[in-house]
Amino acid sequence: MFLNQISKLTFGIGISIIVSASFARQIADFAKANLGEKGFTVLLEAIFVISVLSFLIFIIKKSSNFIKIIVFITVLTIGIVLAWQIKIAIEKIHILEYAILGWSAGRDLIKTNKKIKGAILACIFCIIVGILDERFQAILPYRVYDLRDIVFNSLGGAWGVILYLLS
Repeated sequence: MFLNQISKLTFGIGISIIVSASFARQIADFAKANLGEKGFTVLLEAIFVISVLSFLIFIIKKSSNFIKIIVFITVLTIGIVLAWQIKIAIEKIHILEYAILGWSAGRDLIKTNKKIKGAILACIFCIIVGILDERFQAILPYRVYDLRDIVFNSLGGAWGVILYLLS
């Protein structure tokens, strides 16, 4: 089984995503109450932009290949534009956290497998975490199970894997 190739860091990211379902809504409600809806949205979008810029700085420092950097920036931009279309601000962060999970899983699995197989396994890992996340939310009295979230989470994970492959 490929799970033994996943690092403690990647498992930690996955578990953090799942466990945060139990308290993330309360933190979001607290932030909205203190910052207002607009302030909360600005905060989340700032977190999103800072994270994306971190990815960008990483790839520019790591690679001297101009074409590789342009392709990376293009895929990064496509992901940003698509994520920005999501109306619910907190869902943008979900895309980002699953992209980070996908990046980390890709790093673990691509170095120990052939590229395509490692990328597929990394995507499968992200899907598993997304399903577990939603199943956990289904048992919480103040959260709901939503199949669309699994799809968005999986797309975020795939985006992270693709970005890792391009890095």
